[in-house]
Amino acid sequence: MANLKVVIGTDHVGTQYADELIDSFPEIDFVVAYDPADHIDAIRDADAFFGWPSGNAFAAAGQLKWIACPGMGIDKIVEYQNIVDSDVPITNAPGTHVTSMGDHVVGAMIGLTHRFQEAFVDRQNKTWDTEKYASRITEITGTVVGIFGLGAIGRAIAERVSAFGTTTYAVDPHPSNVPDSIKECWELDRLDDLVGVSNFLVIAAPILDATRNSIDARRIAMMPEGSYVIVISRGEIVDEDAMCDALESGHLAGVALDATAIEPLEDDSRLWTLPNVILTPHSSALTPELYEMRRQAFTANLRKFSAGEPLENICDKTAGF
Repeated sequence: MANLKVVIGTDHVGTQYADELIDSFPEIDFVVAYDPADHIDAIRDADAFFGWPSGNAFAAAGQLKWIACPGMGIDKIVEYQNIVDSDVPITNAPGTHVTSMGDHVVGAMIGLTHRFQEAFVDRQNKTWDTEKYASRITEITGTVVGIFGLGAIGRAIAERVSAFGTTTYAVDPHPSNVPDSIKECWELDRLDDLVGVSNFLVIAAPILDATRNSIDARRIAMMPEGSYVIVISRGEIVDEDAMCDALESGHLAGVALDATAIEPLEDDSRLWTLPNVILTPHSSALTPELYEMRRQAFTANLRKFSAGEPLENICDKTAGF
């Protein structure tokens, strides 16, 4: 029987990982093809692909049996209909990003309410002005946190913010394992109710047809005056122009975005220059621990694949996760 051929189509988890796989699986033929331009040739006779193949690359595959997404979100893979329509399974690496992203949201809440962005500029300018912050720093205790998307990240956020004495609600179409820190978890048809009570609206939902642009101008206007929006999952869920308008009018007191609708963020976006905006380049999860867990997830599944055993963490292509 011919050896399995596996394409390592990304250096996302480190370039040394390919060497580790070659040493650990001498019976497998590995092809390292980090450049997307090389994917079409590499995938033609491959049995498995580790990375994010395009629709054109997938169309060239003659015997592909498995796509292994290195991360959690598979939206960059299922945007290609020929992949969705095929019977080739997609697996992901769930849970690897949860701790750091939960921490990031707490940091964003504190940074926004204590105006760390403004204080950073003052430090650069060697400005010491205590009075300008008087009554402009706000407390998290006693506020309402609304979490849109109660997956593992949403649950981690809920557990963390409970330490501040918040009242926390969530919206999720298919909630499971709702923690005690959530006062109520509503279905998607209660999204208006969620935004209407949220002093902090945290976007932790996947990008789906039902969530895309769902936080639009109308719903942003429903949020309490002086509230905050934090985007930790996907930027396409929030209407960024409406969000910027609400920042300029003062309806929103601040936003923190780790994901934007277009990445990299366009040069002419108002988010670069508006005050009390925290921008991070989709980097909230990128800890050494995350990369190690993602390597372990693929290695464990590769052992199963090589032995002909069922794969773990198979995604629902139509659901998008």
